[in-house]
Amino acid sequence: MFALKKTSDQSSTLTTSVPLKLHKPPKVAIPWMGKAYIKLLARMMVNLGINVDLPPATTDRTIRLGVRNTAEMTCFPIKPTLGNFIEALDNGADTLLMYDSQGLCRLRHYWKIQEFTLKSLGYEFEMYNINFRNVLPVFRKLSGASYPKILREIIRFYSLLKKIDNEKERWSDNRPNIGIIGEIFTCCDERINFGIESKIHKHGAKPVNTVTLSSFIRESFLKKIHFPTPRKRYEKNAEEYFNGEIGGHARQNISHLLELVDNKIDGVIHLLPMSCMPETTIEPFVTAICRDNNTPLLRIPIDENTAEANLETRLETFIELIKMRAK
Repeated sequence: MFALKKTSDQSSTLTTSVPLKLHKPPKVAIPWMGKAYIKLLARMMVNLGINVDLPPATTDRTIRLGVRNTAEMTCFPIKPTLGNFIEALDNGADTLLMYDSQGLCRLRHYWKIQEFTLKSLGYEFEMYNINFRNVLPVFRKLSGASYPKILREIIRFYSLLKKIDNEKERWSDNRPNIGIIGEIFTCCDERINFGIESKIHKHGAKPVNTVTLSSFIRESFLKKIHFPTPRKRYEKNAEEYFNGEIGGHARQNISHLLELVDNKIDGVIHLLPMSCMPETTIEPFVTAICRDNNTPLLRIPIDENTAEANLETRLETFIELIKMRAK
């Protein structure tokens, strides 16, 4: 390559020199939280010009990597997501994106813990935490796209997200409806919950998953800019159970549960990571609401020791009992 060099008479002459360094675009990795969600998010980022390098799909090895490098009693979602990052870095990624809830639960600290752990393991990378306040400047820095273009892609992403979640939230007219509440990661990632929605379908019922990514965006972001929601009454009733904010999805889960039992849901599954503070805090309320409304409840805590066969047996029995109850 060639570079321009000024001579003493201020004229420019061509001279061979050290080749100019070309800017290498970052290889960006994001952890899995449901295949459809993350592939849709990756497509949006690619449309912005970001070089996305998704980690391999979450496996037992992924979870073991996370378990080996985190504290034993930390809540479960940090373990598979850390494993995702380790496998992504091993595959050549150099930039990591992690969601930061900026809420009260431990999720807001995940990215700092993961950054510290990965650098302690010797990895070199850039870490960005994504939240509703910084999503535009972070995407602009990674892509170079204009703010209007980023905003258009985000709106398009949310529109496509709603199409995915409309089916998750739909009720059936001819099968038992099983409501799902709980922590968002365990409710949305098929590998972590062992495909619980598919299993509910397989046993002849319809899953009504209230913990979707679009509902999380709607309740966490749109509410902050005062968009009206049709669920206002249930949200207000849910606040009576708490002495202020509790973090995580606790308040949303109580409001969703109140709506489910009000609409005569056939049964409720409470999915939560083992040791999750917000979800364990609301356990007595969830139990009491289901008992008072004569609604069957199945609670499934999940961690790295959860066996799929055990979950399958409990789920099948739960649904069969609901069918017998209806007869």
